[in-house]
Amino acid sequence: MFNLFKKKSIKISVCVPVCGTQKFLSACLESICAQSFCGFEVIVVDDEGIERLKEKKLNTGQILKEFCKKHKSSNFCIRFIQHEKNKGLVEARRSAVYAAAGKYIMFVDSDDFLLPDALSTLYDIAEKKGADIVHGMAKVKTRRELKNLSEKDKKFSENRILEITKKITNVFVGADGGSEGFLCKDEILNGFLVQRNHCGFLWAKLFERELCLNAFEKIPPVYCVFAEDFLIYFFLAFYAKKYAGIKNEVYSYCVDTGISSEKKIYSLEQWKKVCSAASASTVLLDFVQEKDIENKTLTESEIEELRKTCRYYAKNNLEQLKKTVIPELQTQAYEELCEWWGKEMIKSVEK
Repeated sequence: MFNLFKKKSIKISVCVPVCGTQKFLSACLESICAQSFCGFEVIVVDDEGIERLKEKKLNTGQILKEFCKKHKSSNFCIRFIQHEKNKGLVEARRSAVYAAAGKYIMFVDSDDFLLPDALSTLYDIAEKKGADIVHGMAKVKTRRELKNLSEKDKKFSENRILEITKKITNVFVGADGGSEGFLCKDEILNGFLVQRNHCGFLWAKLFERELCLNAFEKIPPVYCVFAEDFLIYFFLAFYAKKYAGIKNEVYSYCVDTGISSEKKIYSLEQWKKVCSAASASTVLLDFVQEKDIENKTLTESEIEELRKTCRYYAKNNLEQLKKTVIPELQTQAYEELCEWWGKEMIKSVEK
């Protein structure tokens, strides 16, 4: 770890994991460092692994040094953590949280952007309302011009944008659809799992660091790059005391719309990343089987919805196998899928 700038009073730690998204990192950092809020640090965690760095023409450390040269007169703090090996997104976020100095944590994906005044908006609500989760709106940004796509790709892209927009704007702002809404204690997890009144993406939210520490304490070291938001947010919602949802847009989620189907998978290494959703399922199902969960009891409907979601990810993995894995790898990929999920689970979702 090394610091590229120093700042005395850190209120928010903005945590940015990087793995294969280096070409977008500078633009992401520009959006963070342009924030009007005073008192934040940026923690960049490179999860590429030392060996993979040798294959890169431009690595994360070099990008950060160039960025800091450009902004040498600015007064903000960037801290850099390099993982020796690829550990997955859960562990990248864990590293950032453990290293954070701020009272609050905000997760930003390295290929996305913060909107102007996002940190100020979220921080003010957290302090005024005493919320350990503050959830703002996000919007979709496309990387390619739809007008340059074929009619088939354009239609697919438009539908995909609508689907994603519906998900990321799922913020609880009250039953009457006001400008802000609040959930307390058990209402938060129930709202997320059963009522579905807010989404589980980690970005576009501000969390108290203590809440994040409590959540990660219950998550064992695990390799997971798919369904990792669902895994982490489950524990955040489980331990949270107060959720505040607001209508303000704070985040720009970037999506590449220039494809008519999911990206093809040409290697078992790529496929293993997809299968890692099973890791999230294992951790969650093991947790709910504990007899005494912190003196709290999950309702039957919450447990049922959790199990349904885990089955959804297993079925989704199976569908991805059929659609995206090249024919030459289908047999090996199916065996790998069963290895991650267990044959019984895969057979059950095949029916």
